[in-house]
Amino acid sequence: MKYFLLCAAALSLVSCNTAIGIYRDGKQGVIWTKNKIQESRNNSGGGDGYDPYGAPTY
Repeated sequence: MKYFLLCAAALSLVSCNTAIGIYRDGKQGVIWTKNKIQESRNNSGGGDGYDPYGAPTY
């Protein structure tokens, strides 16, 4: 009976809203990381990230 209650409690934590929240947090984390990497590349002073036409460089 203990195991059944433990499984029921664990499964109740995996709801739609929880999964969506984890997805959104992960996605926002990836976007933030990409922005920080691009900022560090643009501020490096190497001149590799300069494009006179404004196109993104990777």
